[in-house]
Amino acid sequence: MSATGPAAATLANTCGVLVHAMPERDPDLARAIGALPGAEVHAGPAPGRLLVVVEDVGESRAFDTIAAINRLPGVIAASLVYHHFEPLDVDDREAPVADIAP
Repeated sequence: MSATGPAAATLANTCGVLVHAMPERDPDLARAIGALPGAEVHAGPAPGRLLVVVEDVGESRAFDTIAAINRLPGVIAASLVYHHFEPLDVDDREAPVADIAP
């Protein structure tokens, strides 16, 4: 089931993506991927591998961001390795981390 429309605004959509790339392109790809909406690049386990977290942001859907990653020059494949939907609580979105009880 797709999370679009009004219901999507109440869901957090988090995707873990493993990007296989040409190792010599890692620095350029990390910058390009990091500039995409909802994408955050983490250190890869090896050259040619980038770990990326992608989330829905505003009108930009994670699915579209993952498709954009696949189209970047130097990307061999971007594989979804983790996916999680979670209801958003309005209080959680607005409360600073320090104010949330353990």
